[in-house]
Amino acid sequence: MSKVAAIINSLDEASNIKDYIDAYLVPLKDLSINYINTFSLEDIEKIKQFDKEIFVVINKNIHNNELSLLEQSLKEVDKLNINGIIFYDIALVNIKNKLGLQTPLVWNQEHLSTNYGTVNYWYKKSVEYAYLSSELTKREIDEIQKNTKSKLFVNVFGYIPMFTSRRHLIQNYLDIFNLKSKNKNTIRKEGKSYPINDTNLGTTVYSNYILNAVDIDFSNIDYLVFNSNLIDETDFQNVLKDYQKHKENKFPKETGFLYKETIYKVK
Repeated sequence: MSKVAAIINSLDEASNIKDYIDAYLVPLKDLSINYINTFSLEDIEKIKQFDKEIFVVINKNIHNNELSLLEQSLKEVDKLNINGIIFYDIALVNIKNKLGLQTPLVWNQEHLSTNYGTVNYWYKKSVEYAYLSSELTKREIDEIQKNTKSKLFVNVFGYIPMFTSRRHLIQNYLDIFNLKSKNKNTIRKEGKSYPINDTNLGTTVYSNYILNAVDIDFSNIDYLVFNSNLIDETDFQNVLKDYQKHKENKFPKETGFLYKETIYKVK
């Protein structure tokens, strides 16, 4: 049976949803991107009181001047005795081995996590989990699951990060045109609105829709991920409640790429 994993935005939210989930995905401060809020090591200690599985997210590209911060953070996270570290930069695999750390790893290179060949490559490197790309179809996800021993994460609810830039695109725009900042920003293209967020680590643009594939049968997948980014906390809690009760939630059904083949045409 699949476990419910939630990406959280606050400690209060973590407390409010604890009865409806099995695991927290917690982005670590200064070492994670694509999240509205991040958490300190002290925050993670507090989340442990809820007695759920915890996966800490460290998913930014690491630069040379950040290696000491990364190594120290990994040592501290290892002491917390959590369930896993979700990583993007493959340096973490070597660093874990070099430091003799025990925390399991979750391979998550987002748009690259698309085939069982690479999932199995990392599994042989002792990476026990893989977080699959949101651009995969349901058929492709099932194919990966049938051909790997790795435990899998799949997104089923929430906004999907489309791309991230190290540049501060919003702040630069506001500065050039002498505009005031807003709490929420969007960009419009071809009649669609895309949420965009600027943090100290750069800018992320999200999908123009909320993925809502909670009624699709993913019983063969180990972890189903519900993402609270940019979603009202009460609404998010109700989505989890409804899922637990096998009820439809209030958001429109949206399956993203699950039933939409990606086809490239050369013009």
